[in-house]
Amino acid sequence: MQPKVLITGADGFVGRHLAQFLVDNAGARVLGIDLASPRFREPWDRCDFAVCDILARDLIFASIAEFQPDYVFHLAAQSSVGHSWREPELTYRIALSGQANVMDAVRDRAPDATVHIACSAEEYGRVRQEDLPIREDQPLRPASPYAFSKVMQEYHAVFCNQAYGSKTIITRAFNMTGPGQSPSFVVSDFAKQIAEAEAGLREPIIRVGNLAARRDFSDVRDLVEVYWLLVQKGQPGEAYNVCSGIDYSIQEILHSLLSLSKVDIRIETDPSRMREADIPALRGDNKKVRDLLDWTPGFSPERTLKDVLDWWRAQVARGGGK
Repeated sequence: MQPKVLITGADGFVGRHLAQFLVDNAGARVLGIDLASPRFREPWDRCDFAVCDILARDLIFASIAEFQPDYVFHLAAQSSVGHSWREPELTYRIALSGQANVMDAVRDRAPDATVHIACSAEEYGRVRQEDLPIREDQPLRPASPYAFSKVMQEYHAVFCNQAYGSKTIITRAFNMTGPGQSPSFVVSDFAKQIAEAEAGLREPIIRVGNLAARRDFSDVRDLVEVYWLLVQKGQPGEAYNVCSGIDYSIQEILHSLLSLSKVDIRIETDPSRMREADIPALRGDNKKVRDLLDWTPGFSPERTLKDVLDWWRAQVARGGGK
């Protein structure tokens, strides 16, 4: 039987890739919901889409009642760490009130649905070097409003599982990137600056923040495959790291991208790009996922970085570098 999948925050970076994966690889019927009409044709020319704010409780109940999903991927969030410092209250409200609306609607209108709650490795906060790689049993010590909002979501998902028997699957995704990501995230930001410099739209200077931080990056196309496998095979109420298990410094990422550039570009530090509380290193242990799913990443870092840069080159060439 064709699975019916509802995605909140569907026109975001992960949501678009997830919808495309589900149509191409799972034969699913997909309904995406988001705050506004889609910005991109793909994948919504092959899926259903509705404008719906998760803070609008009646609309969420109506959408879930009408569509009757088998699976719900709850991706809607204020997803920028930097922006969370500027608007913490909004970040918290979307995280908890929005998720409560989704979970209440599922429990009332589609009680057999499995719900994926997209959380983050930012929840772990500052982890000592000797505690790397980070396992799921590492204490949660959020160090930003965004990270705290994700802890709120995770505990709410556990509460729904324990109190109501809701089938909630929690993921703690480490850093992700891939084609189509917003330039508010570091890899996409670097790639966009390089593409604009190549096109002569800016000086051949790339402006950077903290290059010493180390992060565990996954390709979004690997990540959405894991999400789909986990809602079918994961244990409700459990949290799973989704990561590559390898960390790179931001400087290494930048130099790899610069090696692909068609022009010589120099580096300048921009104090406005420094975070108030940056975490020195995040590297995850993905053994729990690998053992459960018999899964390994399919995209190499080199392939991912090239695809991100090529995507931005195409956007800049079309005048769509936003």
